[in-house]
Amino acid sequence: MYISVQFKDRNKVFRGKVYDYQLSKEETTPKVGSIIRMMDEKYNYICNGTRVKVVDVKTESNTSQPMAIRYISSSLED
Repeated sequence: MYISVQFKDRNKVFRGKVYDYQLSKEETTPKVGSIIRMMDEKYNYICNGTRVKVVDVKTESNTSQPMAIRYISSSLED
């Protein structure tokens, strides 16, 4: 399963380019609109644990070799 995410700007507005990541096989699929923090397979934060918004969930991706990730749910208040 793949998710598409958007990063936030300094004003906490999610906008700009959308990036695809592959979910690790053990992960459940997040809902569209969820705010998450991404980690690699060894539980190290990706992009310093920046919060991202899930904008799409899909079964295929056009990205060549998307990174496999794990995630934890988050919010903008954290």
